[in-house]
Amino acid sequence: MSHEHHDWKRGSDPPLIRPHSQAKHRVLRAYLERYVSVLTARIQQETFRLTLIDGFAGGGLYLDSRSKEERPGSPLVMLEAMEQAAEDAQKIRTKPFHLDLQYIFIEKDREALDYLRQVLSKSKYAPLVGVRVELIHGDFTAQVPKITAFVKKRGRAGRAIFVLDQFGYSAVPLPTIRDILATLDNAEVILTFATDSLIDYLSENEPTQKILKNVGITLPSKDVRTAKEERAWRRTIQFALHREIPVRTGAKFYTPFFIRSTDAHRDFWLIHLSGHFRARDVMVGLHWKQGTSFAHYGRSGLRMLGYDQEHDAEWTQQQMLPGFFFDETALVSSQEELLEELPERIFTHSDGIQFIELFSNLTNECPVTAEIMKGVLSDLAKQGVIQVKDKTGAKSRRVGIQHDSDIIIPTRQMRLFLK
Repeated sequence: MSHEHHDWKRGSDPPLIRPHSQAKHRVLRAYLERYVSVLTARIQQETFRLTLIDGFAGGGLYLDSRSKEERPGSPLVMLEAMEQAAEDAQKIRTKPFHLDLQYIFIEKDREALDYLRQVLSKSKYAPLVGVRVELIHGDFTAQVPKITAFVKKRGRAGRAIFVLDQFGYSAVPLPTIRDILATLDNAEVILTFATDSLIDYLSENEPTQKILKNVGITLPSKDVRTAKEERAWRRTIQFALHREIPVRTGAKFYTPFFIRSTDAHRDFWLIHLSGHFRARDVMVGLHWKQGTSFAHYGRSGLRMLGYDQEHDAEWTQQQMLPGFFFDETALVSSQEELLEELPERIFTHSDGIQFIELFSNLTNECPVTAEIMKGVLSDLAKQGVIQVKDKTGAKSRRVGIQHDSDIIIPTRQMRLFLK
């Protein structure tokens, strides 16, 4: 992942890694393991093909800023996560299972790439270099056409995960991500975006507008001027960025994960972009499982999911502090909100709507998983607000949603209530 001006020199100790970067690595590791688990759940499946790309690989090794112990960089995190995922997939099978993997690690800094090569050569993954692991010296964006062609050649499914932990906000133009998602149906992108740095730099002058144009973001100068005249101008621009990023990348589903670095005094987003709602559901489920904090701004549908170093129990050695966390309080609040808001959305589908379509339509708007939404719909069915039937419409469900294809139908009681 990005090395934040870190320097890797042959023969020298690796650079220090900050807590928020370690948090990113925890999220990456957990997501990769969960991704494979979900897509290999069918025990009859004997092989699974995936390509992992790290666009800003760095030197592959760090020192913990507090303990000074060695910590893996994102290339090693990927390799370790896939090793664990393969073991987990084999545990549920009696027949041999093959996780068919290719890794592409790209780094623009020659010394950092040489350091990574050395780190890998001393690791148990050394035999993979040149066979399953390709190291590329160069700029990520220049490699995209060759990478997408390689992924397509590997198989029809074209499954690939791009980890793009850029330093700042301008190294990965959003149109580049649009090309990736448009070319590969099953590609996903995990992007770091330094929102605070961009917001601080925003102005109406020509250089700023040129940078925005290169990144692929359209924030008219008059909007920047108007926003900065408001008391909450930073939040206003965050709203604009939130709208722009999925539009400019063409991503149907996205999860903006809000991260705060107390030592750098800068906030940034770790954004998950994909073309499938199940991929987003896995990422959101991961946040609930890890119990990270999140921030949201108003009622516009924005749900910033996030990490705050001061609220990191692994870093502070303290209990989680009060706030917006994926905890029991957040769960109850989310359920109550859905109980109020879902009936009105369902009412617009008088003939009924399949659960999979409803969840797909709403998933970008709320920080809940499919299972949480199914629980809320079960409560609404018990209250007589909705009916749940199988996909044929002939069989009623007594215990709520049993299959994604089940149909949700507003009852007469709901119609009267909403009127």
